[in-house]
Amino acid sequence: MVRSNAWDPSDPEGLPPNGEPVAELTMHGLQEKEVLCLAGGGGHQSAVYSLLGAKVTVFDLTPEQLDKDQMVARHYGYEVTTIQGDMRDLSALPRAHFDRVVQPISSLYVPDMCEVYREVATVLKPGGMYSSKYTYAPFKMAERKGWDGEAYVVRFSQPNVSGRVLERASDGLSNFTEGQFLGEFNHLPSDIINGQIAEGLAIMGIWENHPGEEPPFSELRPGSGEHESRIIPNGLSVVSRLAA
Repeated sequence: MVRSNAWDPSDPEGLPPNGEPVAELTMHGLQEKEVLCLAGGGGHQSAVYSLLGAKVTVFDLTPEQLDKDQMVARHYGYEVTTIQGDMRDLSALPRAHFDRVVQPISSLYVPDMCEVYREVATVLKPGGMYSSKYTYAPFKMAERKGWDGEAYVVRFSQPNVSGRVLERASDGLSNFTEGQFLGEFNHLPSDIINGQIAEGLAIMGIWENHPGEEPPFSELRPGSGEHESRIIPNGLSVVSRLAA
């Protein structure tokens, strides 16, 4: 459930009041913590958390992305564990092991987020934190060419799906080919929140992306992603915690 008392001021890892940025919460107190970068290969996230003192494991579908994590780790002189697999099956990871699971905007490749949440709940320690990011569904529901000078026209009644769907066979890689365009599922906020609650994850905070003020709005091209994101938030961040 969404709890009004999810933030405990006596808890040094709790949620700061007044909805401070996600980074203020997720990047605090990482020394010697076990952090899982879920479907987050590429070297950027693992570098940030490793350099902040965490013991980082990266779980991603593509070996090319995981190779980048190892390359960055060698460059900066830290160790990182990399494991290839499907985010909907984390059986290769130890149970109740991670203090934090961090997931970028990668859930758009799976149709049912509950499969991912179920797995996240099994690898988190009791009281562990899950930080996840999503494409904001209303951003995808607007017609990019529908700017009328004052607003964007909402043409789609629900998130649309495009491209080839990533199916899961016994190995989780049944129709995956490096470089192909995969289907994108733009999940509704209600599905995201209710799905996490169903798996015992207490919602600590929800934030919409708010872009900066530069360049000025008047200089942006109508119909561009940057222009639209000034009108409709293009992303959603959720932080939750597994019941202790």
